[in-house]
Amino acid sequence: MRGLFVALLIFMWMPLAVFKPQIGVLVWSWVSHMVPQSYTYNFARGFPFLVTVAGVTIIGMFLSRDKNRLAWHPAIVAMLMYWAWVLITTAAAMEPSVSQPKLIHVSKVMLFAILSTVIMQSPNRLKAFVWVMFASLAFIGIKGGLFTVLTGGNSRVQGAGGMMGDNNQLAMAMSMLIPFAIYMAMHPPTKLLKWPLRGAAILIPISVVGTHSRGGFVALLGVVGMLVLKTKRKFLTLFVIAIVGVAAVAFMPQSWKNRIESTESATEDNSFLGRVSMWKFSTNVVEDEPVFGAGFDIFYVRHAAELWMPPGYKARAPHSIYFEVLAEHGYTGLILFLTMLFTGWYAGGSQAKLYRKYEETKWVGDLCWACQLSLVAYAIGGLTVNIATFDVFYHILAIVVMSSVVGEQLRAGKLTLISTGEVYGAKQESTKWTPGGAAAAQTSRGDKEKSTQVRLDN
Repeated sequence: MRGLFVALLIFMWMPLAVFKPQIGVLVWSWVSHMVPQSYTYNFARGFPFLVTVAGVTIIGMFLSRDKNRLAWHPAIVAMLMYWAWVLITTAAAMEPSVSQPKLIHVSKVMLFAILSTVIMQSPNRLKAFVWVMFASLAFIGIKGGLFTVLTGGNSRVQGAGGMMGDNNQLAMAMSMLIPFAIYMAMHPPTKLLKWPLRGAAILIPISVVGTHSRGGFVALLGVVGMLVLKTKRKFLTLFVIAIVGVAAVAFMPQSWKNRIESTESATEDNSFLGRVSMWKFSTNVVEDEPVFGAGFDIFYVRHAAELWMPPGYKARAPHSIYFEVLAEHGYTGLILFLTMLFTGWYAGGSQAKLYRKYEETKWVGDLCWACQLSLVAYAIGGLTVNIATFDVFYHILAIVVMSSVVGEQLRAGKLTLISTGEVYGAKQESTKWTPGGAAAAQTSRGDKEKSTQVRLDN
């Protein structure tokens, strides 16, 4: 019965997606992040909903009268370069048949992330995209947080299916969601949701703790640290976080404390030593294949284990996005992957600084700030979790790009400087992303001698 209900919810939007592809993007985002079919037990569990929705959306995009243009943001360029490289490394892989399923997965994720930036190029569409992604993941986080509170932390919050199949991946997703939970609490669509969203911002970090994931806990600490550094009220924020943190640690059972404390004695932890063996496997791979690596999922190829696995250990998951990419795509792939991550992080921070100056664009600036913090959680948590193809990561990059497009649309109109209350007239030329300032204003030659900013009387 649940399978029929989920299928009905998805397919009822398909006719509209043909004429309004933005609806298809939202449905695809919901299915991708919440994975509703994982809560069913019949045909719906294995039905290719994402492929169906993507196909209908692409058809709708070509039929749409909207002027869909690809925004040549640096994050888009970095994604395309990395995508092109993994296509090459798959062709040159040790076992192409083993690499192809993961290539297909990451290609679908990256393709739809890029298509989302083409279709969702308006303020309302951007808000809808963020809200659907947040609500889909927050459903899992709120449920996990309540479960942790009700069980006293004695039971572990398990994976939610899809790319969040185990507790480590779920913890990473929830850690990356925390900045968006704070953003939503700062910008509720209605006053009625103000306190529920604040409650969600509390329960989501609790769900991270409830997964008993050490990698997720490290990512959580990274987000908290960056939050303290980024906020203007550092002492107050640190004081509140300290109280909540002490209370949370005291609340959790001794088994959780023992597991977290085991990170301090890593040399005595078998799980950690197993991860180190896989990191050594990755370095052994690139000693022989420094440029191309050995292809997707080389960790599960028997012949590869015979060649590069340290003696005395069994092959397992790489447990690190960096060593995962290194072994699969070589040093070239790792450089491109880090470029993609850094570009999203840098653009998020520089765009946040630019757009937060004005009343009309402050919400875009706060959204870019959330994206930057979320990428910090991904970068730190990814040290011990293998989620290089995590769809949430690529969708955050897409949000950074969409925020740039929407922010420049809004900056072309009337602006109110928050610091002084000054009101400025419309700018005659849209601005572009530059390495020095992300979106520094560029005016035409004729306007350089004459200011386009006209102060208006209140």
